[in-house]
Amino acid sequence: MAATAGAYEKLKLHITPEKFYVEACDDGADDVLAIDRVSTEVTLTVKKDVPPSAVTRPIYGILGTIRLVAGKENKMLYW
Repeated sequence: MAATAGAYEKLKLHITPEKFYVEACDDGADDVLAIDRVSTEVTLTVKKDVPPSAVTRPIYGILGTIRLVAGKENKMLYW
């Protein structure tokens, strides 16, 4: 994992039923932030850990997370 002091400029959001994965897409970056939808645990991982079945879209940053009280998926990431 790359050790950087600044913020990444290019990001992708990968969505699975269990987790959100925020991938850094800058040159040389291999970092991925994994956010568990149920436990809200946040871990730093690498690109190879993102499931190929994930739905992917570009994002420009993360504002935060909120807890939803209804439904099977009670955590949601807003972009």
